[in-house]
Formats: sequence, C-alpha cells, structure tokens
Amino acid sequence: MNMGRAAARWSREPLEAESVKRWLAQYPSGTVGTPWPEPELLDTTGSTNTHLAAVLAGGRVPEGTCVVAEHQSAGKGRQGRVWESPAGAGLWLSVVIDIASVPPARRGLLPLAAGLAVTDALIEVTGLDVRLKWPNDIVIDGLARDGSPGPRKLGGVLIEAADQAIVGCGVNVSGAVAELPTPQATSLLIEGAPPLDRGRLLAAELGHLGARVAQWRADAGLIEDYRERCLSLGRSVQVLLPGGEILVGVATAISPDGQLVVNDSQGNTRSVAAGDVIHATI
Repeated sequence: MNMGRAAARWSREPLEAESVKRWLAQYPSGTVGTPWPEPELLDTTGSTNTHLAAVLAGGRVPEGTCVVAEHQSAGKGRQGRVWESPAGAGLWLSVVIDIASVPPARRGLLPLAAGLAVTDALIEVTGLDVRLKWPNDIVIDGLARDGSPGPRKLGGVLIEAADQAIVGCGVNVSGAVAELPTPQATSLLIEGAPPLDRGRLLAAELGHLGARVAQWRADAGLIEDYRERCLSLGRSVQVLLPGGEILVGVATAISPDGQLVVNDSQGNTRSVAAGDVIHATI
C-alpha cells in the first residue's frame, strides 16, 4: 500500500457536534437513557479520564456523560503508562457508567464489556478482524511491523472506578508509522481500513457500549462472548504480574469473574486478576 496516498484520504478535521448527534441517533442507548447525552467535545485536555474525574469530584453526573478530546497531552494507559494521542489521529474518549447496582463480584467484568464494545464498533465500521488481548487491549492478530511477536495494538480501555466508573477508550485511527510509539502499535490506516468518519466510530462505540453494559448488568452471556473474541486463549503467554513475577505458560480459560487462567510451566493452574500479557511465539 502507498501509505502517503492512503493517509491523504483520512481527515483529521475536528469532530462536529451536529454530525456526532446525527450518528448517535442511529444507535440505541442501551441502559443510559434515550437519547445518549451529547458528548462534550474538547480540542485538548491532559486526559479525558482525568477531565471526567474532576467533574465527578463535584458530585454524581448522569450516566452516559462523555468527553472526547482531539488531543491528549497526558493520555493514560494501563499500569500508569502514557498513551500517545496525536491531534485528530485517533478517537480518545471517556464515559461515565454507574456500577452501584452490580454485585461487587461482577464489577471486574466491566473492562471486558468495554473491550467487547470497542471491538464490536470497529468490526461494524471497518470490517477488520479486531480481537482482544486479555484483558482489554484492542488488537489485530499477526506479527509486529518489525517482524517481532505480535499482536498489533489498535487501542485499549482504561477503567477507573468508584461509585461511578470512568470508562476510557482510545483507538488509533489515522496514526502514521512515525507517530506510533512501538512496532507493536498500529492504526486503522496502517491496517488498510477504509477512511471513516470518526463521528460514526464514536457513535458506534457508545451504542455498543450501552448494549454491552446492559448485558453485563443482566449477567447474560458476556463471558461467553468475550471468550470467543479473546486472542490470548490457547496461546503461550508471559504474564508480568504486579509484583514483578513473570508467569510463563498457556492461557487456557477465562474464569467467570474475568480472570485469565494459565497453566504454568510447572503444570500448575493459576488465575490472574491483573497483569501485562505477552503472546509468545509458538
């Protein structure tokens, strides 16, 4: 593919409120009321999650409250990492979801529900075979751009939870190779997706998030759907655990509470609640 010509067809014009509103009208709102609250569109912010956290510090807000930024100067990834967010090159958003009505044992499934929602939207809008690397990295299967082990990461989800959860979602839309931080990172442009209206992708993500949140609350097959889309299952993996231990084995299952089940190299079965997963070559 001629990347220069392809990139020229992808617009980085700011999102327009009226266009977003028209796209949102095409999606059911799930559990957050009808219609979805109109997203707040920002030119720039430190982090959309941090922005919403400051809003929530003043008290509860309606579920579905959403903020979208064209650029983040301090975007937040998992484990405190910085998320690269070039202006207009992606879709960076955060949404408020109520969690108080969900039993504590199932609240840990919200990140999986959000990851499924983002993949639902990307599959619908782009037709790409988008998958999940446990717990909620949005990925394309295959080697990295430099030939090292993949998969290639399109985006991710970050949840910050209290009485109301902040669901942060980031997707690299039109990022060029030079704008991406590692060979394992990719974008819709690089993966050959057709040029798209980011307003449509925003609406699709919110629409599918509403549906997946409803499924999560109803305890209606979310884990089964996640297992089907999780690229980690059946793979040889290395899991960097929070204390620094590296667990090596084969990912064999997703437990009912969303943990990754790994058969380690000593033949032991271990369940992982948090950690960074690397897919090893087989």
